[in-house]
Amino acid sequence: MKDEQHIKELLEKIRELNPEAFNDFASKHSICFQPKKENWLFPMLFDYYVNVVQDKTISELVKELGLTLHRNCQEKPLSEVTHIDRSLCIDDSYVEDYVRKVQSFQSEKPVYKDLNSPWKTRGINLSLYEIPEFLLNSVVFEFKDKEHPYILADIAGMYIYAQKFEESLGYLYRSIRLLATFPNRFWNSEYGLVGAVNTFRLLLLMFPKQKIEIYRKLFSYDYIYLTKLACNASDEIFQQNAYVNRASIVISPFARYVIPLHINPDLLYISDMYYAHYCNELAETVSFASGWKYNMKSLTYYQNASFWPNDTGGYVDIEDKNYGQIVSKKHELAKEIAFSFYSDIYSGKITLQDKEIELIFKTILNECKYNYKALRNRTLNFKSYK
Repeated sequence: MKDEQHIKELLEKIRELNPEAFNDFASKHSICFQPKKENWLFPMLFDYYVNVVQDKTISELVKELGLTLHRNCQEKPLSEVTHIDRSLCIDDSYVEDYVRKVQSFQSEKPVYKDLNSPWKTRGINLSLYEIPEFLLNSVVFEFKDKEHPYILADIAGMYIYAQKFEESLGYLYRSIRLLATFPNRFWNSEYGLVGAVNTFRLLLLMFPKQKIEIYRKLFSYDYIYLTKLACNASDEIFQQNAYVNRASIVISPFARYVIPLHINPDLLYISDMYYAHYCNELAETVSFASGWKYNMKSLTYYQNASFWPNDTGGYVDIEDKNYGQIVSKKHELAKEIAFSFYSDIYSGKITLQDKEIELIFKTILNECKYNYKALRNRTLNFKSYK
């Protein structure tokens, strides 16, 4: 509370010392004053006053503002994975130009692809918006020099869903090189976090699980980035997707090789599915409207220890804690797991090494050439292909 007041006082001093410059800043950088865009305020403010205005007194106030923001973040529990340090944010507002350009090129109506479903009585489909190839090429050309995980992973995803796997690899390679070590400049960027989870999600799908040690590292990175995004996303859909995607990896059979042995990944799944429904108002609406009803998936697994109802009694009989207690406790435990993974990567214990990154892409390229159908099926999971 004390730091929050100091932040307000510093901003007021900056404005009072040079109202004309502050008004100029506000007019040129109005986006950082918009709701949910506050993370861009400090990097834009720093660049403007230190590099453009070059007023030493105000520049010192801006630097003091950064230190206050940094201290405010560090005081939070498990801050590295639970909070964004607004003193270390970057100005990546240009990503919004990319998003608008892609959306303007998308088809008005989605194409639905049927997926292989674990349920006998209901199917699953994926809605994809098509972009003509020549328009996609124009986007790629325009943003080709922007080394940002969101853009790189998004372009890679478009190639993958078009079944052009080899074309996607260069973009995923550029992205993972930006994300494999901590600290990195995208660790305190919401768009950076989204790009990271998309990068590692796609690599987890494409990379064969038989290479356990590398797969374990990819899983750990994905879990960390998903957790930080779930804790910090201002965009409601980003937050919901973070919980959905984290649930999907903790319920995979491989999770038991990565999650600490004393922790049951099933209970993490139950918690994440609950939060995928209730993490924000829009998430609840989407959960019902889409037919996924994540809250019911969570409750079904709690009652049956399975995706499907049965007579076993599930975790209702197994666990001493009730449903609400499990959801709450595992929600907090997920942060501790992510922080543990983060610490191991930061210390170099499970960091992806250069030679491992090269092996990842060499392996996937070999899969493209010699095991294409298996790669396609595990990555896309479509019922049929053109």
